[in-house]
Amino acid sequence: MTTEPQTHVLDLPNAFAELTPLISFLNGARSQPIEIDCNKVAMMPSRCLQVLLGAEQQWRSEGLGFSVTNINDGCRRALSLLGLETNRFEDEDTA
Repeated sequence: MTTEPQTHVLDLPNAFAELTPLISFLNGARSQPIEIDCNKVAMMPSRCLQVLLGAEQQWRSEGLGFSVTNINDGCRRALSLLGLETNRFEDEDTA
């Protein structure tokens, strides 16, 4: 049985945008596969990346699906600035 992932569209129009919607989504989606859509991300703040990296580790340690989609140049720049591979969320082997 395949369970469709719950999807959250991450809306970060600037570096100071609230992370509360993302954190609420993650808390409500525990024990379910999830997908984070970065289509509306203008700038990925480091605190958001920290939340995503922690969530990724938790979901994968529980054997649940975790994906980050529509990663744009702003997201890739933020990953690079933190010393992470720009394809960090695209390749499960690097997770």
